[in-house]
Amino acid sequence: MISDPDQYKGSKVDFYAKIFVEPERSDDGVYIQAFADPKNSEQNVIVVADPKTDVKNEDIIHVVGTVRESFEGENALGGTVTAPVIDAEKVEKTDYITAFSKPLKTIEVNKEINQHGYIVKLSKVEVAEDETRAYVTISNQSNAKINFWEHNAKLLVGNTQHEKADNFEAGYPEIPSDILPKATVDAIIPFPAIDQNEKTIKLYFEGSSENYDITIEPFQFEVNLN
Repeated sequence: MISDPDQYKGSKVDFYAKIFVEPERSDDGVYIQAFADPKNSEQNVIVVADPKTDVKNEDIIHVVGTVRESFEGENALGGTVTAPVIDAEKVEKTDYITAFSKPLKTIEVNKEINQHGYIVKLSKVEVAEDETRAYVTISNQSNAKINFWEHNAKLLVGNTQHEKADNFEAGYPEIPSDILPKATVDAIIPFPAIDQNEKTIKLYFEGSSENYDITIEPFQFEVNLN
């Protein structure tokens, strides 16, 4: 459909995409430009939706509709771009994981480590085709501010150490640099993809407390993937 839209005129389509420019609006409809492959900024599509459709730039959407025709225009660099025009029956907001990174395997962990009221809970681990995700809750039950060093997070698979991965397309919640007393923060920390048939992995998280009379050791979790 992407490479030769005219061949698929009238065909029903059902796909996910990420909007990359603010939609244009008129009385007749909302005109959406989106990438069906946002990680590589590829597979440009133009979606014509109902005027009441409430979406904006960077939203991830689920589209059901019909291929109308092929559109040809110029991109910002002056190159020619060909994209299918889709008459949408349905456009709904969704999230990155649902759209582009469904888990191949989910491991419920629900383990927590408490150091002087600095609590880190590993709720679950998801193994997807493009990344591995740790679902973490940081809770400050102490009387001092704490810090969670997200970029020091590590994944150990066998003898291979992996650093935290960057996934700018996902829009995962950011972890604040300071976590106040009695505050709780939920986070999704991505790592590189691993073989879903691995038996065991280890996750390491680090942080500190502004109570300088105590020492916070690394939080270490061993997870059985079987």
